[in-house]
Amino acid sequence: MTIFRILLSIALFITAFLAFIGLFLNGFSWLYVAISVGGFLLAAWAWPSDQTPRQARNNYSVLDWLEVLIEFPADLIVWPLRWLGSILRHGLD
Repeated sequence: MTIFRILLSIALFITAFLAFIGLFLNGFSWLYVAISVGGFLLAAWAWPSDQTPRQARNNYSVLDWLEVLIEFPADLIVWPLRWLGSILRHGLD
């Protein structure tokens, strides 16, 4: 099941990345925006987070790099939303 989730996450990431590139090559389209944002978020969500600790998987540094690569765009999308929610909840104190 873990391998399936990794492959699904990679496929979603590639689809989202191609849609993001399509924004620049084919002109702006809300469909490309929705596919790229949704794909990046779904790829990060599908990545298996219940893996063994890093000490036990030293031989799988490729998976570590893939995890960082896949979760980075989703973090870029989510961080501003969390920041805005924090401001709206607590004010600018």
